[in-house]
Amino acid sequence: MPRRSRTLILAWLGLCLALNQPLAAGSLTIQVYDTNHNSLTDAVIYLLADRELPAPKTDSRYEVEQKDKTFQPFVTVIPVGASVMFPNRDGIGHHVYSFSPPRKFELPLSEHESTDTITFDQPGLVTVGCNIHDWMAAYIYVVATPYHAKSDANGQAVIEDLPAGIYDLHVTHPGIKGAADQTRRVDAATENRLEFILEVKPEYLWRPEPHDEEEPY
Repeated sequence: MPRRSRTLILAWLGLCLALNQPLAAGSLTIQVYDTNHNSLTDAVIYLLADRELPAPKTDSRYEVEQKDKTFQPFVTVIPVGASVMFPNRDGIGHHVYSFSPPRKFELPLSEHESTDTITFDQPGLVTVGCNIHDWMAAYIYVVATPYHAKSDANGQAVIEDLPAGIYDLHVTHPGIKGAADQTRRVDAATENRLEFILEVKPEYLWRPEPHDEEEPY
């Protein structure tokens, strides 16, 4: 076989092997601020793509507890197909419900901790309330991707094990002004830190305080 032909064949084999190797995974850090440049907690970040993404793991344990007459945590992000438990740790009656189209549900009035779970099969925002205590609210974001995170008290979120590639990055918050998320197309191979500023309604910049345990209901 001529030397040139052998070289071309080896080059072709090398290319085939390279194409079959998984793209290197890295991490993406997102810093979120409000319009006063204060760190914004509970911002939701998720990545979508024009290609098929790996199926998200749905066997993780997710929990939104009823404690001190508040829902904790205030914001939860889960993949489509995951289930959430709503334990009552107050020892008083709570009646948990949601009228949100992605997942309408109701948990009957109960004073005891329950092991019942609700499965969320459709993407979207689910607002959760208590029919007894009107001030109680929580937000569950159901996303069709394994790549998601929520900003912490420092306004920072990190998405780990993100394969290189082009993604549509979405950033949102329960109190965001306007109906649309902020979006940006990102290249995970070259970008590893991004900043966003969200305009959030003032009433969402604080969290409900635990209520007096001596209240009769």
